[in-house]
Amino acid sequence: MASLHRTASQLQKQKLEAGKIKKRSEREFLKAQSIAKKSTSGLASLQRRIESSREQLGGVSGVLTQRLAQQESIQRLIVAAEERLNHEKEAKEQTQQELEYATSEEEKQHAQERLRSISDKINELIEELKQRKKMTTKVTSAIEDYQKSKSRISTKIQNQTRSKPTLQKLIKKSKKTTSRIAKQVAIKTRQEQSAKQHLTKINEKLTELARKRKKHSSKVKSKPKKIKAKKRSIKKKIKAKKRSIKKKIKAKKRSIKKKIKAKIKTKRKTSKKNRQKNKKKTKKTNQKKRSKSRRRK
Repeated sequence: MASLHRTASQLQKQKLEAGKIKKRSEREFLKAQSIAKKSTSGLASLQRRIESSREQLGGVSGVLTQRLAQQESIQRLIVAAEERLNHEKEAKEQTQQELEYATSEEEKQHAQERLRSISDKINELIEELKQRKKMTTKVTSAIEDYQKSKSRISTKIQNQTRSKPTLQKLIKKSKKTTSRIAKQVAIKTRQEQSAKQHLTKINEKLTELARKRKKHSSKVKSKPKKIKAKKRSIKKKIKAKKRSIKKKIKAKKRSIKKKIKAKIKTKRKTSKKNRQKNKKKTKKTNQKKRSKSRRRK
């Protein structure tokens, strides 16, 4: 009984300890699972951001390529316009010289028309160069902006890509932790269930022993009662027997007394009779003696 109580106490402690460790492990499991989910979600979000950044980078790179091509084209146009402007200036100088050295009115008129035409072309080219240079400034500024944007997006992608392995390691680590804790929880659950089953069996045995003990103690307690009852019944019987014996003795005594009294009475009667007979005899003898004495005289 005592050993069962000790075993039950040990199993109760084991059950409580296993339950505590299981609960702690479950909390750690949920924490690790949450970290794994957050890391997985973060990695997926990071991957989407990287893809989005790469798409942005692709768009910016495409626009930048277009702007660079536009810049090159404008620069080529500027160079061509400058070459034409120089050519037209040379033509203007030559026409001015022709105008100076013209001898006839017709030659002068023809040179003046050419000079006006060349001047118009020069003005057009100067205006074109101004427009091209303005456009070049705008394109250059846009190129700088796109280059900065490209650099910023590239840095962002690099940072995101660098943080990717960290998240992957964290996911891997949290998955390992989750797996390890899940095994630990399963082991502690089995231990708790085993301890609970054994404890239930031992408690059943203890209950059965307690019931038997109670039954035995009730029997033991009932025995003195039965013995007392038997003693009381025996005492009653003995008293009854004693009373009956006393009654019988009294009855016998009474009968003996009656017999004695009867005997005494009969004796008395016989003694009276005998005395009367003796008196008569004595009287007769006395009478005879007297008569003899008289005769002798």
